[in-house]
Amino acid sequence: MEAGPDPALGAYPAAVAAGLTGVLGPALIGVYLHGSGALGGWSPERSDVDLLGVVARPLERRAKKVISARVNHPSLACPAPAGLELSLVTAAVAADPPKRPPFELHLSTGPSPQTHLGGPDATDPDLLLHFAVCRRAGVVVAGPDPVGVFAEPPRAWLLERAAAELRWAVRHGTFAYRMLTACRAWRYLEDDVLGSKVESGRWARIRLADARPTGGATSAPTDRGTPPGFPGPLRPDPPGTAALVDAAVAAQTGLAPMPGAAADLAAADGFVAAVLERFQKAGG
Repeated sequence: MEAGPDPALGAYPAAVAAGLTGVLGPALIGVYLHGSGALGGWSPERSDVDLLGVVARPLERRAKKVISARVNHPSLACPAPAGLELSLVTAAVAADPPKRPPFELHLSTGPSPQTHLGGPDATDPDLLLHFAVCRRAGVVVAGPDPVGVFAEPPRAWLLERAAAELRWAVRHGTFAYRMLTACRAWRYLEDDVLGSKVESGRWARIRLADARPTGGATSAPTDRGTPPGFPGPLRPDPPGTAALVDAAVAAQTGLAPMPGAAADLAAADGFVAAVLERFQKAGG
């Protein structure tokens, strides 16, 4: 588990937690940093700040409005232009999540700020991945260790969400987001690791190197870790999937411009499709 938030985040997560405590008092059980701020690869230019709060009981609508006003106040400005993404859930949901977990409050403060005050039918299946990341690698901003707060959702549910995130990426994501989200999903499928986009890209780069023929064009690719019964290593496409991953990592880390040509996006979509095919073969 990380010792603390990414240093570039400064005191912002703790300031948000203090604001929540000021409204909720002892009803606030904990606040946890997840996403790239906890997993690694956080960038003030390209990343948002992902926080998940856990409360002891369902919240009154008035308290939710006060929280939204406090978090959106200019005195609590987010250090990243992409803003804060904050969800609040009850301890009961975190400890035993259904397939579509309900939430008490969800708000974002980025370029298109939104606030959802929850309600009887307010659910978000993406919370399943957030719970899993918090349990495995979440940074404690306030409250107890996340292992005692969050249950690990069933792997089949997490695979479904990873595949859904990939399909969303094809419709909405940048080149790097598509490529590295696919790398992260592939890594979870094979190694059960929920890692950052950048580290997952580096993991995929090694796996793609392992898949190269070693004794001529007709040689079988080597495999250093594919589980028994799982389809063989992902083979590079003719243009070079390894080069696509390199370009995505370079763009995500600010070392190169973000590829945006139609051909680049089509190549990324081909890699996403290959990873989704692996999910289907594995029953995910």
